[in-house]
Amino acid sequence: MKIKNIFYIALVFAITSVVSSCTKVITLDLKDSETLYVIEGAVNKGELIHFVNISQSIKFSTLNSFPTVSGAVVVMSDDNGNSEVLVEVSPGKYATSSILGVEGRTYTLSVKIDGKEFLSTSTMPTQVNLDLLYFIPDSFGGGEGKIAIPIRQDPLGVVNKYKFDISVSRFKENKGYEMDSAIIVQDDQFSDGEISQQPIFGSLGAFFPNDTIRLYTSCIDQNVYQYFYSLSLNGPNGAATPSNPVTNFTGGCLGYFSAQTKQFTEVIVP
Repeated sequence: MKIKNIFYIALVFAITSVVSSCTKVITLDLKDSETLYVIEGAVNKGELIHFVNISQSIKFSTLNSFPTVSGAVVVMSDDNGNSEVLVEVSPGKYATSSILGVEGRTYTLSVKIDGKEFLSTSTMPTQVNLDLLYFIPDSFGGGEGKIAIPIRQDPLGVVNKYKFDISVSRFKENKGYEMDSAIIVQDDQFSDGEISQQPIFGSLGAFFPNDTIRLYTSCIDQNVYQYFYSLSLNGPNGAATPSNPVTNFTGGCLGYFSAQTKQFTEVIVP
């Protein structure tokens, strides 16, 4: 199986993701010479084991792998008095064992590296369930292509932000199975209190019969949404000049920390 990961979080170069909402464009300043720490972490609802990945950025003009960072002191806590020092389970990857993800709780992540400390907080929203994922013909592309539409009942009077981690596996003649993936974010600016039918489209293009789609639907807070939205601007349909995404960490690093709900859906395109 050939894997093509078209979205790598914490890159400062262009990505190919589209955001299905109208939001003010963020103008950012990219410094080609900067080398910064990149921290990516999440707390998922109902889980005890959560991961934080730490690496270092490279110059925008350099295409290379991101070096991992070992030896950091990483502490995760919540506003219910729980706290844990994470264990480095592999180079640059740190894990909890007893921090439970609960709706409504606020979580703090502290990372200390070489005398520097980076802090982030995130509050887990209440989960909004994905009720159905259905498909309509792609009227723009023609042929057998289809557009995926996630159906959910958006709560009235509550600001909701959604993140879709989506991957598609399809069989291509003479190539075997290939997998593409992307992250797409949406909000309820124009669907508050309604049954939302915003389509998922963008870098993955249309879906086709017998494609296997794996979808993680997450409810995220405003700061995490802002991070992924600003990151999505760095694509062919976004900003002309790639820029650093808006982090929710203090201390001068890149990346994000998200306390989020998580719902998994797998379907075969009809």
